[in-house]
Amino acid sequence: MNKTLKDLISISNVTGMDSTLVQGGGGNTSAKTADGKYMYIKTSGTTLKEMTTDKGWRRLRMDSVLSILKDNSLNQMAPDLRENEMARRLLLSCDDNMPSHSRPSIETYLHAILDQYVIHLHPQVVSVYVNARNGKSQLEKLFKNEKLPPLWVPYTDSGFLLARKIYRMAADYRKTFGRDPAILFLDKHGLLVSAATADNGLSLVRKVIRICKTKLPSQKTGKIKTVDQGEINAAKLAIRGVIFAATGQYTTVGHSMNNTIATFLDRKDAAKLLAAGPLSAVEMIYANGPAMWLDRYDHDTIVNKFKKQLAEGCKPPAAFVIKKLGLFVVGNPRTTGTIENIVIGSMFVRSNAIRLGGLRTLTKRQQDFINKWEAQSYQQQLTGDTPAGDLENRVAIVTGAGSGLGRSIAVGLSRAGAMVGVFDIDTKTADQTVSIIKKELPNSCAITVYCNVTDETCVDDAFDALLSKWGGVDVLVNAAGVAPAYPLADLPVDKWRFALEVNLTGYFLMARAAARIMIRQKMGGSIINISSKTGIEASKDNTPYNATKAAELHMARGWAIELGQHNIRVNSVCPGNVFEGSQIWNPQYIKTCARKYGINPDEVIPYYVNKTMLKREIKGQDIADAVVFLASDKARMITAQTLVADAGQAIVR
Repeated sequence: MNKTLKDLISISNVTGMDSTLVQGGGGNTSAKTADGKYMYIKTSGTTLKEMTTDKGWRRLRMDSVLSILKDNSLNQMAPDLRENEMARRLLLSCDDNMPSHSRPSIETYLHAILDQYVIHLHPQVVSVYVNARNGKSQLEKLFKNEKLPPLWVPYTDSGFLLARKIYRMAADYRKTFGRDPAILFLDKHGLLVSAATADNGLSLVRKVIRICKTKLPSQKTGKIKTVDQGEINAAKLAIRGVIFAATGQYTTVGHSMNNTIATFLDRKDAAKLLAAGPLSAVEMIYANGPAMWLDRYDHDTIVNKFKKQLAEGCKPPAAFVIKKLGLFVVGNPRTTGTIENIVIGSMFVRSNAIRLGGLRTLTKRQQDFINKWEAQSYQQQLTGDTPAGDLENRVAIVTGAGSGLGRSIAVGLSRAGAMVGVFDIDTKTADQTVSIIKKELPNSCAITVYCNVTDETCVDDAFDALLSKWGGVDVLVNAAGVAPAYPLADLPVDKWRFALEVNLTGYFLMARAAARIMIRQKMGGSIINISSKTGIEASKDNTPYNATKAAELHMARGWAIELGQHNIRVNSVCPGNVFEGSQIWNPQYIKTCARKYGINPDEVIPYYVNKTMLKREIKGQDIADAVVFLASDKARMITAQTLVADAGQAIVR
């Protein structure tokens, strides 16, 4: 690895790891080779802390980049056409072996006209000044003794126009001071530092932060009050339901509380500060603007504020600040951390900028440009959600998911895009299921949740754990089950009761808890009971299984009648014999079946396969596919039904 690239990755990782210097995935860095022929720069959609020798950068020919900047014909083009054309030309300027879809930073041009190393950040303390009415004058006072004063860049639309403005201002600066500006404050945007070495660039960043901090008023520390988890969960369900009603989107809802949030909640003008409007492009792109303030979290209150915001042409907010409760962020687990970081930073900036003459937020015209800017849309696309299946972003629970059919269903739901709570009494095997999912689907969301489905308190605690993580439930699959196989005359009563507890009480407790949540969040939902072909066609020496599997079907039909008014669908799947990974089809159970039919144990599986019409062994994915279908919108008009996935062994009459 050459020194220039090594330095670029180093300064990127160092600054990117400090959340007070970057907003979400924002920030850019670049480094030019000693001969001035090439420039390495961060790619769009990559965070600074993620850059490595293998990804997150492009190398461009400097002469090609500068020729684009000097092309006056670009001035005459419409903004959207111009940005598309410039993005195309930047890709043509690349000279490396990186993937062609990896696009150089949208700020490549302005980096090209500055010193060898350029670091562009959005530090919270700097953002206070560039978003305050008296920010410019305050910075001039703070840096008045500097031999080379910072350059203040008035607000200009990002992209080509900003680069051209800095190009002209830097030229004027050189005429006056004999060198390029080392520190640039961008109005309503952030900080640029430019230096001859990587170390000098980092030193400049630290210096600017230190000086800017000296004049910021000391901030009172808010008292973090203990909030009942039940209240937090209730707020999550209300927010999630309103988001779904307004946009049709499934989302998670996270909750945060820290000193910055608590301090902001204590302000009498907190609602007014948030209502002032967005501060930056970063806040608009990642968080859809400032967080929405709520005095109460009841459904009607949120709906009314939502309608008002949408009527004004604003996007649905990605964050909510609820009085006395804290910060709530919506999205998915891959993006909520970024949004949370931006919103908390915005709270800090707003609280301090108001003391420096008041806030200066983006104008309507500036907001419109950012919303239409092609390059920003590309960045948002990279960091946002890409639909991955019929159940994208839905929260699903599978009981007995540590092994066998439950594991197959959990994996199948993950493949369909769902976030899966792997519920099991055996957390070791549940962890194995999560590992299987993560290995196949690195970007998926799956968590282990301990749950004894026969214990009412344990079930409630398990649902609370899931709500704390993701804020709601959309799909419940009751798959935990046991099958004690005995002839009637030999059946121990404790085995009978055990089957009733797991197969019936367990299904009941899980369905009741799920229904309560689904009703409150007003989004509908899907409950699926995994019964068996034995539920419709009894088998020999299987009294507990026969009884409970038939009862599961009838319970589901009754629940469907009750819950239909809430758009909660309840269906059942009757699998045939699924052998792979099954704990039911253990060696002892296979021996019992062998004795029942007078065959050898190794003949049991072929015997059952041969009983089907298709003469094919049923796999776990076959059942998972049936579950995914019933849970998806493709089955939106199907409820109180039984789907038999048995390769044609039992005929339903």
